Amino acid sequence: MKLQFIRDNVQQYRLKELCEALEVAPSAYHASRTRKPSARALKAEVLKKEILEIHNRAKGRYGHRPVYGHLRDRCGRDRTLRSLEIAGKQVRRYRPQRTESSHDLGCSPNRLKEKGLPKGCDEVWVADTTYVKTRCGWTYLATVMDLYSRRIVGWSLSARNDSPLVCQALENAHHTRGTMKARIIHHSDRGSTYASEGCQKLLSQLRMQPSMSAKGNCYDNAAMESFYGRFKTSTIRDRVLADENEVRATVFEHIEPFYNRYR
Repeated sequence: MKLQFIRDNVQQYRLKELCEALEVAPSAYHASRTRKPSARALKAEVLKKEILEIHNRAKGRYGHRPVYGHLRDRCGRDRTLRSLEIAGKQVRRYRPQRTESSHDLGCSPNRLKEKGLPKGCDEVWVADTTYVKTRCGWTYLATVMDLYSRRIVGWSLSARNDSPLVCQALENAHHTRGTMKARIIHHSDRGSTYASEGCQKLLSQLRMQPSMSAKGNCYDNAAMESFYGRFKTSTIRDRVLADENEVRATVFEHIEPFYNRYR
């Protein structure tokens, strides 16, 4: 570090003064100018380029932890952090609009709590909604996630946060999976959209088991909350999108090529 500091400032200050201030022998500085980089330094430079490539490919959405996920077989997490001081872009988080949970439509039991964590795909799907601000108003996003693989298996957009929105996301998930297992647990909050007659009827047709979180308890849906949080902070950031079409393109880019395949 001292030798690098001298190299960076030798044009502005006398070499002798820099060496005396940093307690470095001038001969050591001259030797560093002609010394070939070590094998460790060359390897570190290659690793640094790979980290930059991964960070740029993620369009700035990665911090050091996801980068380490791509390089865990090459280096430790501490070394990834030391190699580059990078961080995923963050903005102040805003909370999504909630649907009405004080309704008389009835609520399903918390089957996720009874079952515990899934041991394979298509055992538990979790669903939730959020919103994205546009210059034309709010656009609402509903998603369905396979809790085991964390893959988004279905999603839909609408200008209204209503029952057809969440039903469309569920139907899209059904089409994505094709022939589904019977009795998949569909877990959501207690919002009126999921408790509605239309949603409950669709769940019955698809032979799924409806499940809902306890009132005021968001921890059962932590995986979906985490997905939305990262989507808002890393992809939407502080932008106000033009309209629903731009939201659709942005959501597609985040979910399909990036989240489901790359991340």
